Amino acid sequence: MKNIVWLMAGLSALALQGCASYQGSETSDESVAQADSAVGSATLTYTSDWGTGFCVNVTIQNGLTQATSRWQAVLDLKTTTVTSTWNAKMSATTGQSTATPMDYNTSIAAGASTTFGFCANAPSASVRPVVLAWNMESNVYATCSTSSGLFPAKAALAVAMANELGRWTPTTDLVSNGQGRVVLSSAGLTKCGSAGCPNTKAILGQQDAYFVDQQMFNATNYASDLIASFDRQNNLIANLNNNNKAALPPPHKLTKVGGPTNLGLGSCGPHYIYQVDHSDGTALTSTEAANMANALCFYGYGGCGNNTYLAFAQTTNGCPSGRTCVAIDPTDGDNSSTSTTTAGSAPTYPMNRVYDPTNALLGTACIMTNGTLATLKSKCATYPTTCGYLYCML
Repeated sequence: MKNIVWLMAGLSALALQGCASYQGSETSDESVAQADSAVGSATLTYTSDWGTGFCVNVTIQNGLTQATSRWQAVLDLKTTTVTSTWNAKMSATTGQSTATPMDYNTSIAAGASTTFGFCANAPSASVRPVVLAWNMESNVYATCSTSSGLFPAKAALAVAMANELGRWTPTTDLVSNGQGRVVLSSAGLTKCGSAGCPNTKAILGQQDAYFVDQQMFNATNYASDLIASFDRQNNLIANLNNNNKAALPPPHKLTKVGGPTNLGLGSCGPHYIYQVDHSDGTALTSTEAANMANALCFYGYGGCGNNTYLAFAQTTNGCPSGRTCVAIDPTDGDNSSTSTTTAGSAPTYPMNRVYDPTNALLGTACIMTNGTLATLKSKCATYPTTCGYLYCML
């Protein structure tokens, strides 16, 4: 009988997740969210205008293939002053303002539209608002929330290491550098080979991304937790070696065989699926498969940090015959892009950052999680460890 170990992690709901603005294929496996990006249209129609004031409707059309779960529109009200609104909440009454749905109109059916509006006073008939950008999201998978991005980032690191190192052996492949950071060890770098593990390096590099909004992603917390988690993993493996060798995770190799896919398991999110074998390629036993959970202490599984983005169960679905599989959902919300945007729209990236090692998105418009229209910028020259990421900043 096939034995499959499923490891699930959650999806951050810090922002309109997975909205992405480029039309090429995704090169990074470190994030697997399947939310569609901003498409459709946003049009502004005046219902009345008396020179020193006006009323206007804004129609948001959903071009996605599923109903929206959230949408927003960024408007430049200029020096007009909003006096009343309907069917939307507005973040400001003058200047730049972000409109978001009420509780009753978050969902727009595929191809359908919703309308909100407002009346405003104006200093003259020549001063009128414009729509700067809009975006919308359709959740294919359930989402989870996080206060600092710590747990989903650690889960993303787990899948990056699975993809690029082909194993979960953090006590071998990682090391504390003595400066408050966890980095790839010499053994890890050797295992990376000529490819160099760019995703793993980029996610570890976020320990230095302290210029990111700390409410979205707390780099200081992330760095200190990785050090503590490294110690916890070391202590767990040492304890098992001394007291319960039968529970040690076996020497193994991971091979991705599926995903991202919605398994309908765990609290939220899609999953990557890995075939897990002994290092020599022979199949694991059911007990050895269960012991793989102990390889994930570093990433916050179980009693090693209580990462709510990780869950663990056994099932018998989706694995090659006679083999054991491990499934992990690592989405940290950095980038979930294989879809397109329309002219005038702009994506929102959870944690205001996107993994884009080719800089394909450099200089493109984005909407910050606070609703401010901004631009994707690189910090690579100033902070080399963050190379691979772009940040939505003013």
